[in-house]
Amino acid sequence: MSEHSRMTVLLTGGAGVLGETLIDQLGDDYRIICLARKSRIRQSNVEVLRGDICQPYLGLSDSDYRALLARVDWVIHSAAITRLDGQAEQIFSVNYQGTENIVSFVQEAGTPLYHISTAFTHPCDYYPGVVPQTPYEIAKRQAEKLVRSADIPVSIFRPSIIIGDAENGHMPNFQGFHLTMGLMMSGYLPIIPCPERGYVDLIARDVAAAAIKSALDQRLIGDDYYLTNGPDALDITTLLDLMCAEMANQQKPFDRPRCMNPDIYDRLIRPVFLPALEENVRAALGRATQMCRYASLRTPLPSSLAQLLPAHRMHTRDPQRELARTLGQLSPKLSAMQRMLKVPAPGPQRSAIAMEA
Repeated sequence: MSEHSRMTVLLTGGAGVLGETLIDQLGDDYRIICLARKSRIRQSNVEVLRGDICQPYLGLSDSDYRALLARVDWVIHSAAITRLDGQAEQIFSVNYQGTENIVSFVQEAGTPLYHISTAFTHPCDYYPGVVPQTPYEIAKRQAEKLVRSADIPVSIFRPSIIIGDAENGHMPNFQGFHLTMGLMMSGYLPIIPCPERGYVDLIARDVAAAAIKSALDQRLIGDDYYLTNGPDALDITTLLDLMCAEMANQQKPFDRPRCMNPDIYDRLIRPVFLPALEENVRAALGRATQMCRYASLRTPLPSSLAQLLPAHRMHTRDPQRELARTLGQLSPKLSAMQRMLKVPAPGPQRSAIAMEA
């Protein structure tokens, strides 16, 4: 594209793990305006507006809002609270009411919208006994209904669990699934409420961003797209095998967690195991067991990657290798993760509880 023909894209959530790599991939071909409340956008090739999607006029002055309406050609709405254990009111405010304000902007601007949701709004086939749907999942499902009923040109993109970059595993900050894997590798989860053959769908963040860019390059609008590995998703046994290999590479001790069907774990293990632990450890493990809901799929999710990515990119992908690279980035940071969660190193008491369980 020439400089004068480049579209201007308004991106929310530009400091997030997906938004950051979207900027990297879109920056050469599109003018990008990032709406950010407090987060710092590290890239210098974007324009940053300080605003707030939860506020009227996106937190901008009336004149700035009107000027933005006139400049934007396309909107990518990626901002969201992704914590599964966050306060329901805050999650609803950002993930639903924030989307409502973005929809209002899109309606006034007359632009198409790419709405970034989650693959777990799909009617998933879970093993029995998984924890109930989370406030995050509920708000995302409601937001999808909102954008679909708004009579605007919109496509919905549904990534699965986002991990680090495909080539090197880089991730700018810990996410929920990273923390869960870190707890497993650190010995805090001797038993996990996931069936051995449960599918866990993980997508490298740059792969998801490349699929969105491909859709934007083609000006695709109106459909829903699953940014998932689908039938190529790994199972929990393979994930644990990769953890064992990574910890062996690091020459660190590792007790492989035992898998258990979620309903049995909930009835027999949790009442004995969790009450004996420190409060901050209980909180961390509670978040981890919530995350295990999404690692207990009986059948794979649908996938749109083959439709969006070039054939050569699809043929050279290897989800197992991509996860191994993420684990390679995570394993040296286990101590930092424990400090961040304020959990002590596993001791004899926790090991004894695990053996009793």
